[in-house]
Amino acid sequence: MMEDVLYWVFSLVLLGAVFAYMYIKDKEQSVRVAKFVSAVEDMSKELHYIKKELLSRENLDEDYNNELLKNEMQIMLEKEVAGKILPILKSLQGMEHIIERFQNEQQERILSLEQKAQSMSKLTPNYDAEEQKIIDLFKAGRSIEQIAKDLRIGTGNVELVLKFKKIIK
Repeated sequence: MMEDVLYWVFSLVLLGAVFAYMYIKDKEQSVRVAKFVSAVEDMSKELHYIKKELLSRENLDEDYNNELLKNEMQIMLEKEVAGKILPILKSLQGMEHIIERFQNEQQERILSLEQKAQSMSKLTPNYDAEEQKIIDLFKAGRSIEQIAKDLRIGTGNVELVLKFKKIIK
């Protein structure tokens, strides 16, 4: 019986030691869980602040990216304009020069025609003076074609005058 009591006491002491050990371990575990919860709460707060800062930076980055995009689009637009519109402008300038030259040529032709019309509108041409000019030019060594061109008359007229005066046959 004594052995039984001793066995019971030993069992109770052992059971008490197990409970004490479990209680101590439970306390340690509770402290660890409390520290873990505290760490999670701190991390959650830190995460909230980081998200808030990240959003504010994203807004700044978005504004910055928008500005960069705007600048890039401006550069691309200028390249497109330079690539497509400037050649058209150059060709238009070339056309302007061609039109100017054409207008100048037409003005010169008009002036030439006006002068010819004035010379033709003389009431009575002086045939004697013209005949003398033809003879003088032929004697100076000019050809019939050159005389006709200089005096603005036909080559037939020049030949007729020279044959009439018996200078050529």
